[in-house]
Amino acid sequence: MPPAARHALPLLLLAGLLLGAVEARADSPGALAAEAAYQKGFALQRGMRTLEALAAYKEALRLNPFHGKANYEIGWSYWVLRDYEQVLRHWEVALRLKGGPPELPDFLAMARERLDGKAPDLVQVSIGTRAVEQGGSGLSLELVARFQHYNPKPAHPADRFDRHVFSPKSVLFSASGGAVYVNALEGLTTLIYDPATLRKRRVIHHRFDAAEAGLFDPAVDKRYFAPYAAFGLPAQPNRFEGKPVEAAISNGGRYLWISYYRRSYDKLGRLPSALAVLDARTGRIVRVLPTGPIPKTLAVSPDGMLLAAVHWGDNTVGLIDTAADNPQGFRHLGEIVVGKRLPLHMDENVNRDHYCGFCLRGAVFTRDGRHLLVGRMGGGGIAVLDVAGRRHVGSVWGMKPTPRHLLLSPDGKRLFVSSSASGYVSVYRTAQLVDAALAGRRSLKPLLQAKVGRGARTIAITPDGRTLFVAVNRDSKVVALDTDGLQPRLEIPADSFPVGLAVSPDGTQLWVTSQGIKLRGGNSVSVYRISGR
Repeated sequence: MPPAARHALPLLLLAGLLLGAVEARADSPGALAAEAAYQKGFALQRGMRTLEALAAYKEALRLNPFHGKANYEIGWSYWVLRDYEQVLRHWEVALRLKGGPPELPDFLAMARERLDGKAPDLVQVSIGTRAVEQGGSGLSLELVARFQHYNPKPAHPADRFDRHVFSPKSVLFSASGGAVYVNALEGLTTLIYDPATLRKRRVIHHRFDAAEAGLFDPAVDKRYFAPYAAFGLPAQPNRFEGKPVEAAISNGGRYLWISYYRRSYDKLGRLPSALAVLDARTGRIVRVLPTGPIPKTLAVSPDGMLLAAVHWGDNTVGLIDTAADNPQGFRHLGEIVVGKRLPLHMDENVNRDHYCGFCLRGAVFTRDGRHLLVGRMGGGGIAVLDVAGRRHVGSVWGMKPTPRHLLLSPDGKRLFVSSSASGYVSVYRTAQLVDAALAGRRSLKPLLQAKVGRGARTIAITPDGRTLFVAVNRDSKVVALDTDGLQPRLEIPADSFPVGLAVSPDGTQLWVTSQGIKLRGGNSVSVYRISGR
């Protein structure tokens, strides 16, 4: 059937309903039952139980075909499953029943684009896909397992439908390598997997209410929120849902730190956000600390006694003393400002996602712990911070624009930098870059640089230091480079669109998260077997 006719069908059906039907009173038994079914579906979808949510929404529509919100939400459930014909059918009804938000016409346009094949094809890699280094005797990667939330009936037993894999942003191995942590940003969860059995062990929900009040220190929170008091704060600022974005491990592997992209009531990321501290032995959150606006990257000092939280939203980096044996003893040491702290604005036009100054992102401590290196995605360059002096020494340019992820070689002598929009990876001598900042030099040429594709995101290095893996977001692939010369060793396709990756401590597995872009693609975590050297 032609696309135009296909799009018109829901309108004709709805017109017929409207001609001969009168909507049930809101307090009638049928309407009340429909609303109960809708609320059940909403709760199920919130828990990422898409198939069960669909059944509940359909029951709501059976009881009340004029339930606009049910039509809107059922459209999102079908979006997750990539059934765009059904998305259009229900969203067009929702639009006429005024059951969706003001953005619904924009969402409809995107759905039509998907259905009509105007958007590029999504990449969904087959289990067993393998790439081998040229010559066939070196490095190889093979996709051996996947956890995904887009195909409820996969053909391969190692391709597992996992309802919690919703917008997976980052992945991290535990210090021992016995667990893998995946932050599902929009799912508001951290997922814990067993890399040996490739099974999910636990789901950590980042929702805080009165029952979790003991995780917060009111005195610390009061100090953090004080500068924002004039703008009007929520009555209960520590009752929120957190969007987990990045993670780091401290105290010899004992604690996992998780940064919250934002709190649920702070839609524009203008207020202090938070960090969760999870006990790796129990898998439970044991404390939550406040941070500046939109914390992303977390970095732990070489001695494990200091954690840096990089604030995307206001040009600052917060430092936390983690030397205490008990998380209740962890304490804020203040913030280092890179350049100039962005002024506080609560105007409705200020969205810290976009008005983020230098948009600080990747960070890494030098091996001696004296300096912290921070990537400036906005404006370019790498900021060098004096940790003991709590000051910004200076910034060094020379790498391609939009430096995003920073990583040291195993010996700490070389710094690897991915530049996101530019699609490059660069290499510097760590000491040389620090010395350049101390001397006031504004530019330093990289030792090496290589183009890897469109959208170089997270980078990870093998334990032997020989191979660097790059998640290439826009080209939906993973590239492996030789660290000595940045020469390509191999590349392998990844589900659209890869953003995070991590190599196991024993060098045998590569885990890749595909988050998606603009409500499209993603929702998968892929496991590749690494063979050879």
